[in-house]
Amino acid sequence: MEKDKLSNAILVLRCQRRDEAAFRELVNRWHEKLYYYLRRIIENENAVWDVLQETWLAVFQNIRKLKDPRKFPAWLYRIGHNKAVSLLRKENKYIQMTDEQAVDCCENNITVEVDKEKAQLVHELLGKLKLAHREVLTLYFLEGFSIKETAEIIGASEGTVKSRMYYAKHKLRETLKGADDVRIKRD
Repeated sequence: MEKDKLSNAILVLRCQRRDEAAFRELVNRWHEKLYYYLRRIIENENAVWDVLQETWLAVFQNIRKLKDPRKFPAWLYRIGHNKAVSLLRKENKYIQMTDEQAVDCCENNITVEVDKEKAQLVHELLGKLKLAHREVLTLYFLEGFSIKETAEIIGASEGTVKSRMYYAKHKLRETLKGADDVRIKRD
């Protein structure tokens, strides 16, 4: 993992010097992951591809502004998030929860564990969640970002991220109640 972070940081430094081969390598490394993330946010396949292209163009144009190359993944996802939200706002499909609403709704922490072969079920269920909930679960559990990084990417407080995760897990738990292939445990 550390080796990947170092390798990414070196690629970013090379990109900042306008090394086109390094940029192509960076795109090759992150394109599929970024596509997957955006696909969890945007339902229209063509719109996902448009946002993906806009994101990579913005990365290319602004990579010299990235002060800490080790933060490239969160920076990349933040750009993708902003492009996706911009599109959804134009279509009146994006609703932002306020920090006050988020603080009001934190209670117990619930973890949902699903066998790997049930990945399709997880993806279908993610599609049924509200965008704000689907996004934090995708970033945290599927993309491996920390609570802090997830908060930076979506432009919200850590408390908001935790709250959204709570509600998303709660909704998944309700949906999956009684299923034999899913174990639900309280932390």
